[in-house]
Order: sequence, then structure tokens, then C-alpha cells
Amino acid sequence: FSGLSGVCNSSNHVQNGATFPWADANGKAHFNLRNPERANGSDGLVITDISSLASQKKTFDPRKENPIVLLSDFYYGQHKGDGQPEQKTHTTFKCLSCMKVLKNIKFMNHMKHHLEFEKQRNDSWDNHTTCQHCHRQFPTPFQLQCHIDSVHIAMGPSGVCKICELSFETDQVLLQHMKDHHKPGEMPYVCQVCHYRSSIFADVETHFRTCHENTKYLLCLFCLKLFKTAIPYMNHCWRHSRRRVFRCSKCRLQFLTLKEEIEHETKNHQTFKKPEQLQGLPHETEVIIPTSVQPGSSGVASIIVSDTDPPPSPVKTKTMAMNT
Repeated sequence: FSGLSGVCNSSNHVQNGATFPWADANGKAHFNLRNPERANGSDGLVITDISSLASQKKTFDPRKENPIVLLSDFYYGQHKGDGQPEQKTHTTFKCLSCMKVLKNIKFMNHMKHHLEFEKQRNDSWDNHTTCQHCHRQFPTPFQLQCHIDSVHIAMGPSGVCKICELSFETDQVLLQHMKDHHKPGEMPYVCQVCHYRSSIFADVETHFRTCHENTKYLLCLFCLKLFKTAIPYMNHCWRHSRRRVFRCSKCRLQFLTLKEEIEHETKNHQTFKKPEQLQGLPHETEVIIPTSVQPGSSGVASIIVSDTDPPPSPVKTKTMAMNT
């Protein structure tokens, strides 16, 4: 199947890798297959034995060999933000549907329950094809179940992009996807209160619930927009569930206007912080990107790339998500 998935901490026992150059200081890295005809695998894949390099992946002479940086270190990261303690105002918010008065985190949970109850009451086709974890819609209930099993439950090893929440058939396809669609150190999920940010949506949600509990802010879990009063927040959440939305093509966020979606993608889907392993290295340094480094690995598939930007490669994912 083809499909979008939800954030999960998948433990991928894989031995696939990709080789990338670091482009320039502003993170505008552009990648392309250097010479697919020279590759000894399909789609420009080169089989490289890195088992002997695993133990020395952080100690190398950049003039003699390529550094090895795990996919998770190269693409994923967190930024602590302002780091200032938030003032606890213990502000309360009143639900106009049932007149309950709650503090911010409990009010957010309460609103989520209202949305879920309305969906159940309507009993539309969307109820059977929309993921309760990440709000994505799928063509059929079967494809939805495949998405939940492969991403949110993670019953077995799977190639999951934790930024855009796509689940891929193989780790080679995952690496190709990362090369085509994401930047090193990309952290598109941002807390607008303190500017904490992460590559993973669940990190920002957990951060808000932990660090900004009992404050004056309400967080929309569809687009991460902030509110300070109950009525605009409730109306905003209802609009997410009742009308057409504009989904970011590179992450799980969805927006009520096309302008908001374009601004988000342009601003946040860039390199935010250069991976630490590349600090001090010359530009254009080629880096081997494995999804994991395990002792005894016999070989790792690597993609050799150059600094020209190709069109994204078509990829197959486990379930195809649809915009609502």
C-alpha cells in the first residue's frame, strides 16, 4: 500500500544508509544522484561495507574517509527555545457547549473529546477512514488499519519518517525520501510560546503539556496555533474538523488557509541547526547516512549524491493519505 502515518519511536533494525554532501551554511542542501550508471545496485544504490567503520564513526580524518552520521542524528533534533520559566497564571476557560470551567491542558483534552463525540454521533464514512492519532484520512478502513499497525503500533521493524510521518516499504526507500524531501537538522514543529522546536510532533505536544500547563495559552493540536480565550479556540478546532483543510506535504500539520500552509512550509521546513557531527567540516563533505550502525553488519546500501537538486523520486508508502 501507499500511505501517511503517525509519529512513533520505531526501532528499525536495518542496515541501509545514504551518502550526502553538506551544502552551505544556511542549510540549503541540494542532492542528486552523482552517476547512477556507476552504482552496483538499482536506483543508483552503492553497497558499502561500513561494519568496520561503526566503531570509529566519530573519529575519522575527513581528508581520507567519509564521516558516518546516523539518520536520526543527521535529520532529527530538538531546540530548547528561550529556556525561560513560564508564569503559571492558572487561567480557566469556559466551554460554551457544556459550561464546564477548566484550566488550559484539561480544557484542550475536553475539546478533543467534544470533537470525537461529534464524529461518533454523525457516523459518517470519515469516522472509519480517519486516524484518531494523527487525524489523517485514508481511502478505505483497511488502509487506515494498515497505517495504524505500521506506524502508531509499530508491531515490527519499519521505515518511518518521523518528520512527515510516512511509513515506507523498505529502508532504502526511506533514505531516498529523506534525501528528496527533508533537510539536515529540520525541525518544523514549533512551540510559539517559548520557541522550543523539534523534528517530531509528539515532542512539542509533550513539551507544551509539561512546560506550559496552568498558563494562559491553549494549543491547537492540528496546526500548533496559540489561543488565549476559549471561544476563538473552540471555533478554530471545530473548523479543523468540519471543513476542508490544507495539509502540509512534509509534516502532519494541517491549516485552515492555503496562505498559512505555504508560510509554514517555507519558514519551517528548512535546516534549523546543522548536525553536530558536521560542525567544522568543509562544505560539500560527503556523509554516509545509515539508518542504524550495528556490529557485524555485512553491508549497507548507500546513495551517492552531488550538489544539484533533482526532482523528488517517486516512492511507495504503505498507505495513501488524503486531504479532507
